[in-house]
Amino acid sequence: MNSLVKEPAAIAGTTHSRERYRNAMGPRAVIGIMTPGPNVVVENEMMDMRPRGVINAVDRYYVPNQKIAANEDWSIIMRHVAANLDDSVRRLNECLIDHLILGMSSQSFMGGEKGSFALQEHLEKTSGVGVTMGAQAAEAAFEAVGAKKIALLTPYYPVIEENAVSYFTSRGFEVVHVEGLKCKSIIHVASQTGAVLRDAVRRADAHKPDAIVQLGTNLHFAYVAAEAERWLGKPVFAVGTAIYWHALRKLGIKDQMDGFGSLLADY
Repeated sequence: MNSLVKEPAAIAGTTHSRERYRNAMGPRAVIGIMTPGPNVVVENEMMDMRPRGVINAVDRYYVPNQKIAANEDWSIIMRHVAANLDDSVRRLNECLIDHLILGMSSQSFMGGEKGSFALQEHLEKTSGVGVTMGAQAAEAAFEAVGAKKIALLTPYYPVIEENAVSYFTSRGFEVVHVEGLKCKSIIHVASQTGAVLRDAVRRADAHKPDAIVQLGTNLHFAYVAAEAERWLGKPVFAVGTAIYWHALRKLGIKDQMDGFGSLLADY
């Protein structure tokens, strides 16, 4: 357990029952979703993606809505994430979740390939269930469509983007462009309009990738991605959609759904 995380107060007589029952509202799966407090998009987009019989249990761990003007500001955000993830898992474990989602893509790329898989292994050990993160979900999405040359669209500064490029390069992809919006805070990420995002997609597409992925789950991109696929004629993935799609498929849930692009509709 991270030393910065305070243990909950010990109350005499506390027990933690792990006897499982079939959830009446979510008989097919209960998915735990961890997301930072200022992230106002991932929870609602993933609620819209739920198939019948699946429910989401959301935990909002503490991260400040840091003013972002340099790489170090993103680094501070990531240190807060690292300090609070285990406590978030502890709370979601009380739901007896069937699967865990890390609903913040930036942390899934930190440390490149090695750091990403180490975090996934740690979260699986801590939660006791399968874990889906942005890095591996985006990789699976590219593999599904046979994409090798990729472009990234992000709200980040280079400190995050460099880790993402390292991850994808290590996994055998060629990153032909990174379109970084350099948002001023996590809440500012959520304010980016469809027009801003469509223009960013066009700039990324000018570099001729096989596919484009948007990172940063607080960008409201799920519907923009589906729209962009139609007018570009190539795969455009929202990372939140890729994460939820990959979690469902890892659970053995094969439902297809229109409105969120090719991943949920066709794969």
